[in-house]
Amino acid sequence: MLLLAYRNLVHRPLRSLLTIAGLAVAVAVLACLTAFGHGYRRGLQAELDRMGQQMMLVPLGCPYDAAARVLKGKSLENSLPESALQEARRDPAVAVAAPLLIAVALPSRAPAARGVSAPGRADMWVGLDESALALKPWWRAIAGEKWFSKDDSVILGCAAAEVEMRSPGDLLYSPETGQRLSVAGVLERSGTSDDSLFFVPLRTAQRMFNQPGRLTAIAIRLRDPALLRAASERLQRIPGAQVVTLTEMMGTFLNLVGAVRTLLLSLALVAIAVSVLSVFNTLLAAVVERADELSVMRAIGASRWQIIGLITTEALLLTGAGSVVGIGLTLLLGGAIEDVARRFVPLAPTEALLSLSGPILLECVAIGVAVGLVAGLYPAWRASRLQPAQALKAE
Repeated sequence: MLLLAYRNLVHRPLRSLLTIAGLAVAVAVLACLTAFGHGYRRGLQAELDRMGQQMMLVPLGCPYDAAARVLKGKSLENSLPESALQEARRDPAVAVAAPLLIAVALPSRAPAARGVSAPGRADMWVGLDESALALKPWWRAIAGEKWFSKDDSVILGCAAAEVEMRSPGDLLYSPETGQRLSVAGVLERSGTSDDSLFFVPLRTAQRMFNQPGRLTAIAIRLRDPALLRAASERLQRIPGAQVVTLTEMMGTFLNLVGAVRTLLLSLALVAIAVSVLSVFNTLLAAVVERADELSVMRAIGASRWQIIGLITTEALLLTGAGSVVGIGLTLLLGGAIEDVARRFVPLAPTEALLSLSGPILLECVAIGVAVGLVAGLYPAWRASRLQPAQALKAE
């Protein structure tokens, strides 16, 4: 029966290929969306856990946008008074309060020279003090020192060092700020935003960007995570500052991504519904075209259940092939889809966004096969109702 079903399908190759292609696209979209949901949640949780902090103090405004920009190494329009740092450090629940000043050096139109930061590119500078090391377990130097030897030192992320072509001991001149700095070290690649940043002592950054006594944010680790709520209530009273817990921020981003994912999943379900109709149309047309053939089979002794089994087998072959091709498309194009998705995802983690696991792939194949069973019910029933006498009429 399997061989006969296969021959019936390849007898009409164009119709079968179009049906398989439609189902393959629907299965691929469904697999990508399911894998994206799992991968984003896992990657975001790992990214936040790796940061070693439970909350941030950011300037008044949109707290989640501010926290996301700080975590990705981007500057803010507003700033915090440095007095907020002292108040945070006095809180009994705070173990580490690390100040950050993040600023962008706008590109210069002057030509680059040896020892001068490359023109035409906006460099991101971060001022910090030694307390930040407690929140950066990945902070290791592959060359030079991992901390500043003097006030006019700069530590480069590995990507920034490659672009600037600098190594420890070299001079780095920032024409945008007029600051001459000595490269103290180059950081080991971490897969975080640190890789492309320029790090300087906090006081140096405040002087370079004319921000005396100002901070972009304060990263906070608590002595006990169970103290999160009480500490948040106290820190929220600091003038000019607001508290963002990373747990709340993660929930906000997951809700945002979940809403978009629900919309896209609805589109995927519509595509699957269209695939059901496509398989249904293909099988029904085949039954109508082969009515005489099926009647002859009934006349020579084939039972109704054997006819139902034949049409159902054809449906399963169609949808099985479509599901396998769809999984193949997912594996082949998953990387390109992830690259596009990263541009639109808030706080995209450095880990893979598409978490393609065995259970997810099996689930999508099972849905594809279920499409075949549903779509083949009526054509199989109609084929089984053909009368053997119809074969004699054809003669």
